[in-house]
Amino acid sequence: MADSAWGEPAWQRDPVLGAVTATSERGRRAALAADHLLHHRFVTQVTRTPEAVAVVAVDRTLSYAQLADESARVACRLAAGGTGPGALVGVVMEKGWEQVVGCLGVLRSGAAYVPVDPGWPADRVARVLDAAGVGTVLTQPWLRDRVEWPGNVDVLHVDLPAPGDSRPQAPDVEVGPQDLAYVIYTSGSTGVPKGVMIEHGSAVNTVLDVNDELSLSSEDRVLALSALNFDLSVYDMFGPLSVGAAVVLPASGDQREPGNWLALMTASAVTVWNSVPALMAMLCEHLASAPEGPGTALPPLRAVLMSGDWIPVTLPGEVWRHFPDAAQWSLGGATEAAIWSIWHRITPADASLGSVPYGTSMRGQRVFVADGLLRPRPRWVSGEICIAGAGVARGYLGEPELTARSFVVSPTTGERVYRTGDWGRLLPSGEIEFLGREDMQVKVGGYRIELGDVEAALLGCPGVAGVVVNAHGTRGRTRLGAHVLIEAGAAHDAADIRRMAGEVLPRYMVPADVTVWDAFPLTGNGKVDRAALARARDEESETEESAPPANADEELLLSVWRTFFDVPGLSVLDNFFELGGDSLRAVRLMSVLRRETGVELPVATLFAAPTIRGLARELRQAHASAPRSPVVPVRTGGTAVPLVFVHPIGGDVLCYSELARRLGDDQPFYAVQAPEAREGEAAPGLLDMAAAYARSIIREVPGERVRLGGWSMGGLLAIETARALRRLGRTVDLVAAVDVIETPDGLSRAPHTERELLAWLGRDLAGLTGRPWRPADATASPDALYTSLATHGILPGDLGLPEFREVYARFARNARALYGYRPTAFDGPVSFLQAESGADADAVEGWRALCQGGFEHIQVPGDHYTVLRAPNVDVVAETLTNILR
Repeated sequence: MADSAWGEPAWQRDPVLGAVTATSERGRRAALAADHLLHHRFVTQVTRTPEAVAVVAVDRTLSYAQLADESARVACRLAAGGTGPGALVGVVMEKGWEQVVGCLGVLRSGAAYVPVDPGWPADRVARVLDAAGVGTVLTQPWLRDRVEWPGNVDVLHVDLPAPGDSRPQAPDVEVGPQDLAYVIYTSGSTGVPKGVMIEHGSAVNTVLDVNDELSLSSEDRVLALSALNFDLSVYDMFGPLSVGAAVVLPASGDQREPGNWLALMTASAVTVWNSVPALMAMLCEHLASAPEGPGTALPPLRAVLMSGDWIPVTLPGEVWRHFPDAAQWSLGGATEAAIWSIWHRITPADASLGSVPYGTSMRGQRVFVADGLLRPRPRWVSGEICIAGAGVARGYLGEPELTARSFVVSPTTGERVYRTGDWGRLLPSGEIEFLGREDMQVKVGGYRIELGDVEAALLGCPGVAGVVVNAHGTRGRTRLGAHVLIEAGAAHDAADIRRMAGEVLPRYMVPADVTVWDAFPLTGNGKVDRAALARARDEESETEESAPPANADEELLLSVWRTFFDVPGLSVLDNFFELGGDSLRAVRLMSVLRRETGVELPVATLFAAPTIRGLARELRQAHASAPRSPVVPVRTGGTAVPLVFVHPIGGDVLCYSELARRLGDDQPFYAVQAPEAREGEAAPGLLDMAAAYARSIIREVPGERVRLGGWSMGGLLAIETARALRRLGRTVDLVAAVDVIETPDGLSRAPHTERELLAWLGRDLAGLTGRPWRPADATASPDALYTSLATHGILPGDLGLPEFREVYARFARNARALYGYRPTAFDGPVSFLQAESGADADAVEGWRALCQGGFEHIQVPGDHYTVLRAPNVDVVAETLTNILR
């Protein structure tokens, strides 16, 4: 297959063996074009479509121009600190737009990024950063104090740009296709993770090949479901950004929530899916069990890429059942060969095969089945799958001996070859069939795991004398099991071992089954009898008492579990996953519970509470503490487009009652109130509030169109909620902002002390009642303010001190959100209703400058506190009616 970037037809097929052989003998691989840089096509695209959407996240959407500016700002900051070509920068982030800004910023500084999961145990985070020699880390603000950082690491956070920031220019650095783009750490057989070094040219070769195969265009939207430290994320980011398409990012807590994926995909019109097969199977299972049934709105999915694990032969049929227009591909390869090296276009005929074919080599790459001397094997003869060509990694960072064992030079062609350790055979069709592995490396849930890595971690736990880790189960349903030998005097049980493992290993590497032994069974020659270990049942499950259900919830769950597991003597203490439950069964179970109980629990609940007893407790808590919806249906009847007004700074919506009544019976009216704060929950920012309100409006306000409004702070919340709704696919006709008195630049001058907040609340409450009041010494505490306001007749007589403290807490929380808000330009129409004695001209002109989709300024009678009270509210209602018509 010819590859113009290589300047010659580099590969041709051997007509005798049917394998692919190299004609080039230029050593490691042919030269790549100078523009083969992961970020190059993005930078070029910015000049073509600066206003096009580049990133869609739950809380923010970035255009190509915004992404370019913010990544350039990161690059400048890194360069100012001495980071440049040859350096490695850690990116320790949860799923979010910050990941894309951070990775692009690192590449534009000339450095390479090292993705690290912030959910890893602190020991593993430290080991990876130390092994990579990382001196600088990019993270998100809320992770700065949550992650335990090594002392020698400089931690920088990626955040929203400050108002008035100048447009940055990325540093001019010399970077070529042979320079490193990223280093991804995988499981290592010695217990130390190994860092795979991928150069720009290698990754770009794969990205461009897939883009060409999919005919990816600026109209596409790609769901970025994979974690940043999983190399599928490389395509999720740079595939779409290379052609002017958009990256769609789920919320960080939605890794196991197919219902949330589906809502996001539908709202954002996702066209391309890329994941391990298990996640697509979860989505199909959710669709099959969803209560909405066949009429449910679905995203316009046109391409499905699946890789990283066995694809059940029945799964493509399930995908086509829900997405009949989606072309499907099976892809394969290794992290050591730039994402993928081999693929197969799936057809309905594959359902009759024993497995979905592994496929044929991708452009610029050569995948072949070899013997021990790297000679191609004939058809039907099994051998090791090897990869050569453009995708092959530079090697393992700081591991020359390990690199030399896995990356070898072919004695016949002189090319550099990566030995995957996977086994396969060449079929008469020219495709390769994947046969699995014959070493200590396994695939569990799409993750490549060295059993030695798990064994080494467990051996490092106190009281553990010996460990044997194995994998069991069928294709696509593999689970890790650990047999652990305990030191004399130690009293660890299986639960203790799993807990200790969770402190040093990522969750996906913690064994699902643990058997504790006093002595391992041995073979006749004195070796550990692995066959006997494999036959042994978990000692804990053998001795555990059968606990009967203690209440109706446990009785119900037990009856449901009996339909899932054909196991005699089920106990309410049995573990869902130890019984053989997996992600698909988890989706089905939650669907059954939703039908049986009316409570919708996230799938992730089952991972935190995997027993009947634990899950029953979650059910009871969900019933008892179901939060009130922020959306209040004031009037649901009428034929007009629904109007939704968002709360002011006090958080309540009673101030809109007169307005709703005067708008008439034909105008559906909804109000959005501030939700109650939950103990231990971080106070949300204004953008977080708006994003949550948008999701609630989509769930509870009917129709595809909506109009928004709000008084005071509610006007700003309405603008940001409109922005969030539009990102989620809902049409917002207009926003009516009633007397917003803050100016855009005035928001940066926040009240910092409790006294200032108390004085502000006192003035607001006095203004609403029309009674004179001066702060004086009344702002020493909420209790002092309560006494003062009550004495002046400003508070209702039946409002007690505890209730007033709640009023103040809600006010203060909203005030801090307001003054932490940094507004950006809004491209939707805004009607600004200014009270005659309310907002001043600076506020009007400040918001006029930011509302670039049309700004209508209308003056109405009253001041800031009386604008929505009779008789002024009549004029406001009449004005709104005219606007809405």
